[in-house]
Amino acid sequence: MAKRTTAAAHERMDDMQVEVAEIKTEIKIQFKDLYNKIRRLETIMIALTGASLLLLLNMTFMGG
Repeated sequence: MAKRTTAAAHERMDDMQVEVAEIKTEIKIQFKDLYNKIRRLETIMIALTGASLLLLLNMTFMGG
């Protein structure tokens, strides 16, 4: 078992700070990817809505 000294505690805390920084960076990247995927889906849904409206208008006015 490791010695329970103040220096050892500070060393463990420094190691944990590095790990926390790595995790924060990874989470930031994952959220950026998620945001981009949601934006892409939103764009697709808007395009589908527009196409559906055009189809319905065409059917209404042209009697299709």
